[in-house]
Amino acid sequence: MITVQDIYRCFDEAYPYCMQESYDNSGIMVDCGQAVTKVVVSLDITNAVVNYAASVGADLIVSHHPVIFAPLRQIADDSPVFRLIAKGISAISVHTNFDIGEGGVNDQLASKLGLQNIVPVFKVSECTVGCRKRDNYIGRAGTLPEEMSPAAFAAFVGEKLCGRTAIEYVDGGSPVRKVAVGGGACGEFIEECGKMGIDAFVTGEAKHHQMIWAASHGRTLVAAGHYATENVALEALAATLTAGFEELPVLVTRIDNPLQYTH
Repeated sequence: MITVQDIYRCFDEAYPYCMQESYDNSGIMVDCGQAVTKVVVSLDITNAVVNYAASVGADLIVSHHPVIFAPLRQIADDSPVFRLIAKGISAISVHTNFDIGEGGVNDQLASKLGLQNIVPVFKVSECTVGCRKRDNYIGRAGTLPEEMSPAAFAAFVGEKLCGRTAIEYVDGGSPVRKVAVGGGACGEFIEECGKMGIDAFVTGEAKHHQMIWAASHGRTLVAAGHYATENVALEALAATLTAGFEELPVLVTRIDNPLQYTH
């Protein structure tokens, strides 16, 4: 019998939970106490995802974003947390430890963009894994096989991540070869990119003042969308489970994506 705790330990070995950021709430969100016979993997846990999991007979949803992030004051009957409990479906999140961990979100994002010589960047914390202390880096940097103009690079990112070439970006004014990535909301690292000599930074979302900084300091900044920069890693989450539990059915769903794109 596979338990929720077994699944948690599998992820803890692959992406140690001690690596998660201090503000985070990764880990077991809901444990209904039942055996796990089928798992659904998604970026978020929405009502649609809970309903889908129930329809396919899943006992557990593994999400990147925690379904419980801030302390709950109430659990309304139309909330995903209520529906999880009512339907007897457990939930585990693998959030910033998956952003940081080897093979996680940012390694997958860098690989999706074809970066070479990938290295970790943007130290955010340190932790102890077993008896070894380690620095935690949330981003990755590498080089493109060939130099691109900022406009061509932005179009390339849009096509690779969400199938569209119209995408929000700041033109740094110089050719792009050295690239850093930080999936989700990592816009604050644009200034660090400047110190490192990075030509372009790809993130999910960036604030206006971060875009202004990029423009005034000659750095290309591509805001490709929070969902688009993280959903590329869902198969890696599923593969972690499959490697640990070969007979466990694992389904990846993207029905939680609320976005639609114009071309």
